[in-house]
Amino acid sequence: MNDASVSSKVRRYPRVMSLGIVFAFCGLIELLTIFWYRGPAVVSSDETAGRFSAASALSLHRKLFSESPRPRGTEAHRQAYQNIVAWLKAEGWSVEESPEDAEFRNIVAYRPELKDRSAAPLVLASHYDSCQWGPGAGDAGACVVAVLEAARLITLEPNELVRPVLLVITDAEEEGLLGAQEFVGTHPLSSTRPVVLNFDARGNAGPVVMFETQTGNHPVIERLANQMARPRLTGSLFTAVYRMLPNGTDFTIFRNAEWQGCNFALIDGADHYHRPTDTLANLDPRSVQHIGEMAYSVGSAIAKDPMDYYGPPNAVQDAIFFDVLGLHVFHMPISWNLPLRFVILFTAVQLYGRRLLKSRQFRSTFRVWAVMAVMLPLALASGWLVQKSIAGTSLLPRPFVPWGHWISFGIWVASLLQCTVVASIGLRRIGSRCLWDAFWLAHAATCMVVSTIAPEFSYLLSVPALFAIAATLLVRDLWWRTIVVSCATAVILVPLDHLISIALGPWNAMLLFPAFALLIMPMLPAFADFSDSSSESGNLAINPNP
Repeated sequence: MNDASVSSKVRRYPRVMSLGIVFAFCGLIELLTIFWYRGPAVVSSDETAGRFSAASALSLHRKLFSESPRPRGTEAHRQAYQNIVAWLKAEGWSVEESPEDAEFRNIVAYRPELKDRSAAPLVLASHYDSCQWGPGAGDAGACVVAVLEAARLITLEPNELVRPVLLVITDAEEEGLLGAQEFVGTHPLSSTRPVVLNFDARGNAGPVVMFETQTGNHPVIERLANQMARPRLTGSLFTAVYRMLPNGTDFTIFRNAEWQGCNFALIDGADHYHRPTDTLANLDPRSVQHIGEMAYSVGSAIAKDPMDYYGPPNAVQDAIFFDVLGLHVFHMPISWNLPLRFVILFTAVQLYGRRLLKSRQFRSTFRVWAVMAVMLPLALASGWLVQKSIAGTSLLPRPFVPWGHWISFGIWVASLLQCTVVASIGLRRIGSRCLWDAFWLAHAATCMVVSTIAPEFSYLLSVPALFAIAATLLVRDLWWRTIVVSCATAVILVPLDHLISIALGPWNAMLLFPAFALLIMPMLPAFADFSDSSSESGNLAINPNP
């Protein structure tokens, strides 16, 4: 074997090592996400002093709901209504009962000792009917019992509360949000500018996600995002996407009536959604614990806060927000968006653009940009092909199946493998410094475009761009710089990809492929030729003839 061959193999080591380190770190973050996103540990009924207990809520579930489907007009539906009303009265709530012959039998309850509080009411909402195919233990029986138990805890110390606390348990949600429509159209509560927390389920397992807010949500996000029970899973991306979808929950009606508030839902276990298997036996107690802790923590914060969540008229704006591993929610008003992106672009031009012009490696720069330009469209096309190949087959007969997460994991691996092959071919023999500068300059420009078109999505690009700027200033070695930025970005994107794969399922592979491809984009500088003289520190330069 000649020296040139040995040198060629040695020069590949930095690339293999860097990708190995980053992919191993991504795997570690995914395992951590799976463990952490199971939800909080279940609190037993013996530990209920001042805490929400899933055990108590599940015991209440058995008392209120049968194992039969309860669409409007059935005996199970009538019995559920009576059981909920009876429990509320026994707990000291005043209940506005609907006549038995009413078309929609919504349940509205309030604490009489809080009725005259001056601040706008807090409303905890869910629905008690189910679809005709399943008993609705998750959708939304789990939400109802969690809301009832959380409301009981919130109102144990009425002297600490500044708002009336109301329960709105609607009817006929499964028939097209009819109960909520009737309630908003006829009940005087809408004129009081309430703050609503709505809870629903698109499954029977996993964590609760806060996925929707009212337009002009900055006051709500600023005050409530970090009051949520951990894991705190949310993001302006979810809110923006959901507003564009045709489906809705009761919160859609409340939002259209210009109520402020938040919409929460379980999103895992969707293979049981609207099916006979949505039973109490299949309901994850950790999910019930998370629903209850979420309702209790956020509801308590609102009930004790006299501030106006609506903000000044005509001056309220949306927020850009995202969580980091469910531990903390970062947020900023959307008006900060473009100034921040201009700063990122200006800094990128100074750090990367000037060096590219000075080096005159125009051909290599355009190759980097071409690879970036083709990566996501190619992922989109591959996802479409996979989607068409498996949707409706025995492998994926319906959108959600019990083995769907494994298919999504396979899509994730396929997407990363495809991007790795494209980058390996397209970025061969490009110097590390040129590749770093060209990539992050184009990334900053792309960030500016995305920030203008879809500002709620912009953090997916701006956060990695800020990581890269910090690394450029603080980490001299280009090899370590690439690893640091890729791993830091993975902390943001791996949990997000995890939730997206749960929410969309493999039926939507056309969307999953590009979502997963975003994860590898900051790794593109790892495909550089680190053996050339462009490495800033020279620590990885390899001399084949020492």
